[in-house]
Amino acid sequence: MKRIPEIVSPAGNPEKLRFAVDYGADAVYFGGEMLNLRENADNFTSEKVAEAVELCRSRGVRSIFLLNSFLHERDIDAAREYVRSMAKIPFDAVMVSDPGMIAVVRESGMESEIHLSTQMSTLNHLAIEFWRTQGVTRIVLAREVTLDEIRMIRAHTDADIEVFIHGALCVAYSGRCLLSRYMSGRDANKGNCAQPCRWNYRLVEEKRPGEYFEVFENEHGTEILSSKDLCLLPQLPEYVKAGVNAFKIEGRMKSIYYVANVTRVYKAALQTIQSGGDFAALLPSYREELDLVSHRPFTEDLFNEFENKFEPIPYVTKATYFGYVDSSESDTLRNVKVGNPFRPGDELEAIFPPADGKIVHDKVRALEIFENGSVTDMARPDRIVQVRFDIPLADGAILRKRSNP
Repeated sequence: MKRIPEIVSPAGNPEKLRFAVDYGADAVYFGGEMLNLRENADNFTSEKVAEAVELCRSRGVRSIFLLNSFLHERDIDAAREYVRSMAKIPFDAVMVSDPGMIAVVRESGMESEIHLSTQMSTLNHLAIEFWRTQGVTRIVLAREVTLDEIRMIRAHTDADIEVFIHGALCVAYSGRCLLSRYMSGRDANKGNCAQPCRWNYRLVEEKRPGEYFEVFENEHGTEILSSKDLCLLPQLPEYVKAGVNAFKIEGRMKSIYYVANVTRVYKAALQTIQSGGDFAALLPSYREELDLVSHRPFTEDLFNEFENKFEPIPYVTKATYFGYVDSSESDTLRNVKVGNPFRPGDELEAIFPPADGKIVHDKVRALEIFENGSVTDMARPDRIVQVRFDIPLADGAILRKRSNP
């Protein structure tokens, strides 16, 4: 029986992991305190790693632990010690980029599957078969691989293949960038990218210092190195037909709202495809939902390489995240972890996990707000308050408000 493709979601911290699981992820990827490519994320302590794996197992979700930084010679002893400390945790898989890390994982006695990161730029079936001889069970293809090339690869191999389906694109080939290290001393290939491709720049002619040419996208300058965001949703049925085993969402540094909403959209879309539903009819609603998460303009081409002109790349923000229902205080009161302030009487929108290919949301109104047992005039950020809504809300419901058109 052919296995249904997985949705593989990012988990930058335990809270985001829980929302990825609740909102439809089949697998989650996350990192510990070292050796992963998001050094500045709110990564998992050893204790939290074990708890995350236990949660995933209880929910039937696969756990993928990231060991995908590149090792310098001076890193090897520390890597061996760290991997040995994690060897008994029953991850479903570990993700690596460096062949040396494969050796470190094997030495540790770790029994998890080994997945190969997109950082290794795997572009063809010969490379895939080589990595399989090294014990790798799944290959995350280079983002530069086209849909037609995936079809050709699948004709030559039955290996598990995973592709990035949504999220930010790196300016460098398969993410192997030297710009950050050159400009800030922070090594992207060890998880410490300063993201200089997203900084603001101005153009000045060599012999005219101080005279700035108007190439800016806004008053702050132009982000001339930055790419649009990847969104392959319209082509999802074709990727399924091509034999992709897993679809990966970028974004360990993104918000809870991003993780939950993007996960639920792709999960719903995949449910529709697998059930033989009318994907084309539902596609506009799926795209509308993705548009309600802050993003750069979407592209289906890596670095817009098939487009013939430069366009500005400002962020698109069409909704504001207000928080989520953390738990139930009583039959009528809900504990809400607040992201942005709201007041009694404010009309919000609650979103929920996908249901049989449908994207579910409801309008809700905050009737009363309490903090520490006392009535308050505002739900303030980074606090947990009690809110009485005009309709019952389940734990995990996320609150947002669409921007005025």
